[in-house]
Amino acid sequence: MAEQLWQELSQNALEPNPFFSSSFTNAFNTHKSNGNLKLILALDPSGTKALAALPVTMVRHGLLFRFPCALAGDYGPLGTLLLDKEATTETLVKLLEAASKLSPVNALALPFHGTDGPVYKHLQGALEAHNWTQQTTIEEDRAFQKSGPEGQSEFEALKKRSSWKEAAKRRRRLEKQGSLSFSLLNDPERIAAGLEDFLKLEAEGWKGKQGTALLSRTTDAAFTREMVTKLSQKSGACIGQLRLNDKLIATNILLREQGRYFGWKTTFDESLAKFSPGQILIYDSTQALLEDPDFSGADSLSTPHNQMANKAWPARFSYATLLIGKGPLARFAMWEAQFGANLKQNLKAKLKKLLGRK
Repeated sequence: MAEQLWQELSQNALEPNPFFSSSFTNAFNTHKSNGNLKLILALDPSGTKALAALPVTMVRHGLLFRFPCALAGDYGPLGTLLLDKEATTETLVKLLEAASKLSPVNALALPFHGTDGPVYKHLQGALEAHNWTQQTTIEEDRAFQKSGPEGQSEFEALKKRSSWKEAAKRRRRLEKQGSLSFSLLNDPERIAAGLEDFLKLEAEGWKGKQGTALLSRTTDAAFTREMVTKLSQKSGACIGQLRLNDKLIATNILLREQGRYFGWKTTFDESLAKFSPGQILIYDSTQALLEDPDFSGADSLSTPHNQMANKAWPARFSYATLLIGKGPLARFAMWEAQFGANLKQNLKAKLKKLLGRK
């Protein structure tokens, strides 16, 4: 029953977040978290509708304290709460209290939380109304593709830029070697085959040599296969492919929730890097998304300075990492967490300097 209510909330939440869906969270919990994730689910008085959801795991923040953290990180860099339009301030406060009380310090970390939408507005209202202490540790933004006429207009304007013209030249050079084609796989069976193609191509590149490709770790591969399979069965995933004749030269995994797409992973044939197949793939994927009548925007999930994403998607998605809590121990734990993070960052910068790295 709870699983169904959770899924219904995910499909109808104020802001979409596939990384807090049951398909993603359960797969991650099984293969990456050893069953240590906890789901905080707030129901309406009748118990027949989920009003808010937050999957959390215990994380050491700073040097001293472990306290709960929303499931948002390298595998799913979006931590916006799942919130129903009928959720009240009291509902949200109960959710936050239940999560923070999993630790004696009564604190909670919310990484990668979107800051421009209605959920963040609700969150700020709840924190202020109930005297929670909050601390913002990171504020960033990343590439985003808008939908509708505005998104199409931005895409057309992109074609006048030097980055597009350069990609067009490289496309023509590729086409001299054979037939270049793009396809977006939506059928579960084709997605399953496309996923294996993705995993193989990624493993053949620098990530495979470095040991960070999804196939490099059994747990990563199992998690990815289960997650993508479950999402594809609910129209929650698709795979873009760029082929030269019959050879796959670039591919990406896109997750989808409520018409919004999320650029989860991208890889390409590195022997053809001089032709920028990854950039061409993003342009072709963008055109396909804009033609989807249900398209409501696309989040790159990239780092703020990712050139490939920034060249293609000019809009920005803003997010922040928040530490929240109640009481003097929570305030100290939050301060210590920030102190520890700053110390770690400074040590990392000094190490890079000593090694001569930028």
